[in-house]
Amino acid sequence: MKPWLLYSIVSMCIWGVWGFIGKLASRSVTSFNLLLLAFLGSLMVLPISFAIFSKHFKFLWQNTDYYLALITGILGTTGVLFFYLALSKGEASRVVVITATYPVITVILSRLFLHECLTIPKFFGVLFVLLGIYLLSR
Repeated sequence: MKPWLLYSIVSMCIWGVWGFIGKLASRSVTSFNLLLLAFLGSLMVLPISFAIFSKHFKFLWQNTDYYLALITGILGTTGVLFFYLALSKGEASRVVVITATYPVITVILSRLFLHECLTIPKFFGVLFVLLGIYLLSR
């Protein structure tokens, strides 16, 4: 199995359990406390990451892409906050699936700003995802 596929499957499984456990926690923990506790939990992973991947950590602040990386943290955390808000109000089976369709936004932005090719299969994939969101929201 190719490493990227293995990592993708592991990530999918972890995020699937993450959404389920987040829903369980949202029964009695407010969305804002859930975000704070999740952040604290993510801090616990940092020492392990540093130990395993220390040779990959280099900070070159003159590189503007480092600032884009910081923005991804801001956006990701804000997205998680709204994810927990949605979980606290809706069914996990709908919220998790709908929020997991975020790559559609990436496909559209990549087409508009990076001029990536929107092939027929990608177009229909996006169309079916949007149809799925519509069906799940009913």
